[in-house]
Amino acid sequence: YSMQYKNAHKVCKAVKELDKKIVTFMGGAHPTALPKETLEDENVDLVVIGEGEHTTQELINAIKTGSDISAIDGIGFKENNRIIINPKTKFIDDLNTLPFPARHLLPMEKYFKINLPHGVSSRFSPNTPVITSRGCPANCIFCSIHGIWGYRYRPRSVDNVIEELKMLKNKYGVREIQFEDDNITFDKNRAKELFDRMIKEKLNLSWTTPNGVAMWSLDKELLIKMKESGCYKLCLAFESGDQEMLTKTIHKPLDLGKTKDLMRWINELGFETDAFFVVGFPEETPKQLENTFNFAARLKTDNVSFYIATPYPGTELYTQCKNAGYLPKDFSWESLGVKKATISNKYMSAEEIEKLVAYNTLKHKINLMWRNPYSFYRKVIRRFFKTPKHFIALAKKLIKNLKQK
Repeated sequence: YSMQYKNAHKVCKAVKELDKKIVTFMGGAHPTALPKETLEDENVDLVVIGEGEHTTQELINAIKTGSDISAIDGIGFKENNRIIINPKTKFIDDLNTLPFPARHLLPMEKYFKINLPHGVSSRFSPNTPVITSRGCPANCIFCSIHGIWGYRYRPRSVDNVIEELKMLKNKYGVREIQFEDDNITFDKNRAKELFDRMIKEKLNLSWTTPNGVAMWSLDKELLIKMKESGCYKLCLAFESGDQEMLTKTIHKPLDLGKTKDLMRWINELGFETDAFFVVGFPEETPKQLENTFNFAARLKTDNVSFYIATPYPGTELYTQCKNAGYLPKDFSWESLGVKKATISNKYMSAEEIEKLVAYNTLKHKINLMWRNPYSFYRKVIRRFFKTPKHFIALAKKLIKNLKQK
């Protein structure tokens, strides 16, 4: 991630200080969006652009044999003091050809012991993430994933996914899965087939969707299959409670008017719910911001997560902010964070946006406490005993928000 780019460069520097002959290369969202800037560091030799399995293998083989790398797709390199970028043009069509992640090379028992999955909370341990598809045809203004996975939706076969889930359960004793797909329900028929197989195979795995789901693809039949196959929590990426913001600014294909029935079905089926919203866009008016906060309050979900619009490199939002002069003079990549306002917009300062988010987050927590005290305190106690250090950090943040208010 961009906020860690300096640390990555420090690692490359340390490697070169150890032995200048060691070849260093970087990959991920930041180098993919800014390959030239990344390669301006004398300690970085190569950049892998986008998904890297095939490219990295091809690159390593070429380095080992001393072959020419200039024709390799999706890399950046240096030649005669020049930086040369080969754009990414090839994506992996058949994800089934990839082996499962090499978990046997990792100290999995340590990850299970720490138990801090994406989304922080979980019901069961051991738990681990799984990705069943790549690519997202949506075009949300703040998202940088297209540089890595592209726009074309590419799913693994249901058989391939089931095989990995069985392996995780039998080899590692995994009891819960975080499906990290950008849109696991994008293809409704494929999603139904996957969940039906999970039920048929009696995997008895609990699972969640920490990256959210394509809400426009959900219907009652699909939700029932999700519940029966082990899903207990839905992260719902509304992004905004103002339809104009969704359509004209964020470019998310979601009709808020159709979410009322959806939320009723979700609540009837007993899912835990977390609603995601992104606020503080350059042209967002105070009224539109108010619409989002009010919409979030009416949902009565178990949790609401307000994130601040962040101009990550490679996003349309970054391009807009840069061209319109919204980036502050002291802008730096390591200052980015979805809970910290990087930009002031047309109507509010960055500090005002941060305070509004902090206030409405606190307001939601208080409303939840009064609306369902048993559920609230049960989660608080569970969080404390599961991850006490993280709980203390959250408590400190809450006290800070109270002082600001």
